[in-house]
Amino acid sequence: MSERRGTRRTRTRRRTRAPAPRPDVAERLATVDRLLDGEVTAADGVWSRATAWILRLALEQAVDELWHRVAPELARCPMRAQLLALRIYAGPDLAAEVAALWAALSRAAHHHDYDLAPAVADLRRWREQTAARAAELHRAGRPVRFTWVRTELDRPPG
Repeated sequence: MSERRGTRRTRTRRRTRAPAPRPDVAERLATVDRLLDGEVTAADGVWSRATAWILRLALEQAVDELWHRVAPELARCPMRAQLLALRIYAGPDLAAEVAALWAALSRAAHHHDYDLAPAVADLRRWREQTAARAAELHRAGRPVRFTWVRTELDRPPG
């Protein structure tokens, strides 16, 4: 058996690239506009579901941006938990609208053999709703005081 002396085996290091910059909400909405206007021709039959996915990503990003401003620890929670916590910082009405829109986009983005792809009219409506909700989330940020919370629990006994 011959043994090589003096040779050292070196490990090759993988070169990692810096991650690509994350598109902002406006860039995602611009991409949706291009898909809806038919400018992207390489999407073939998946463009409608891709549009729903991009809209959902834009909505989730708007929620993430709110958390990074007011409660960074919530950004690590699952989206359903984030939508529940949204009531505190954005109010119950906006939180319900965001949750309903997120659920609709989630349903539309997933392929089921028995479902039709989302219609263009639905996608355009969801695009406008996403833009409006993202703008409202951008303005939100202070905890909302609920009037229906019982205050007698806050008073000292006696």
